[in-house]
Amino acid sequence: MRLMMIASSFHPTIGGAETYAHVTAEGLAGRGHDVMLVTDAPRGGLPGQVVDGDPRGVSVRRFFRYRELLADTSKVPWEQMTFALAPELAESVAESRPDLVFTNTLDAALAGKWIAVDRGIPWVATFHEHEPEAQPLGSARLRVVHEILRPSLVLACAENYADRARRHGSADVTRLIPHGVDTERFRPDRDTTRLRRRYGYADTDLVIVCAAQLKPRKGILELIQAFSSVHARRPHTRLLIVGAVSSSSGDYPGKLRAEIEKHGLQDVVCIDDEVPFPLMPDVLALADVVAQPSQGEGLSLAMLEAMSSGRPLLTTDFPGIRELVRDPGSAVLVPSPDPGHLADALFRLVSDDALRARMGTRAREQVLAHFTLRRMVERTEEALLSTLDG
Repeated sequence: MRLMMIASSFHPTIGGAETYAHVTAEGLAGRGHDVMLVTDAPRGGLPGQVVDGDPRGVSVRRFFRYRELLADTSKVPWEQMTFALAPELAESVAESRPDLVFTNTLDAALAGKWIAVDRGIPWVATFHEHEPEAQPLGSARLRVVHEILRPSLVLACAENYADRARRHGSADVTRLIPHGVDTERFRPDRDTTRLRRRYGYADTDLVIVCAAQLKPRKGILELIQAFSSVHARRPHTRLLIVGAVSSSSGDYPGKLRAEIEKHGLQDVVCIDDEVPFPLMPDVLALADVVAQPSQGEGLSLAMLEAMSSGRPLLTTDFPGIRELVRDPGSAVLVPSPDPGHLADALFRLVSDDALRARMGTRAREQVLAHFTLRRMVERTEEALLSTLDG
């Protein structure tokens, strides 16, 4: 199978959609398929630049030239906003001659449909956006994609995402395939000595990690407020926040840094927004606790990676979390990202070594039973090939 995957955002940016595209493309290439992934160029990147850590066996094309069209004052801006990607897409299609096109986000759907119509091939879509209905004309966007553009197949990573696709017109072609994690990479026994030195942590420091894009929905501001209370009682605790700044972040990263300064935590709270994807297994293995106080997710890859790393997880009891946390003993769920709730749960975890060990063991067992990358890739491959046969 010759497959073209379209991902509007990709490695080295860290996020659930980016990770899904990375591991799915690499997994399918590893099973003998010819995979080309087209995406945007990284900020500050150069044409033709090779990015360390790209998926093995995958031909990655990063688009640059559309930016020149957008900046060309002789062009009609609205026209270019719609069609500037077309020349580079056409070149990539001519090179890869795909049997199937696979889009990774809602904003890539139109490009996927163009290629499907041009080549007479199936278009498979997956969507990672959380609550796109809340965006301007959001429900209309979803109806256009599902009712009018009509993907040949929709792959959903969680039941609530599958329900959304069914509601908007893709009931007959929606298939639920939960996320999967590479349990060999995300494992408990990784050597984190160099990483502890990178962040200046002593052997006695107890590290709380939050891995999330820096946006309000992730509850990071509330986590910092909760950590302030915990650190006052447990001075050896440290908070490490890793995650990229996205287009929807706005001034949120600035608010986070201001909150850190307000509580005088500059020496014990670190925000690292440049952690590359290959370093994430070590970051999670470094953690004594992983705190992800999000207000809502699909099936969070960051949480699954933490659980695969054998780390106790603290998160909120949002709709759909029971799909991920099937064993109640593998995570602590708080009612909301309220700083008081978070502080109580964090203090309990950092104060009890045996509890953290039990939770981490049960978390990894749960991932091994239900959420391995091999299982996800095999089911995805089966779905794609069935669509091709159809």
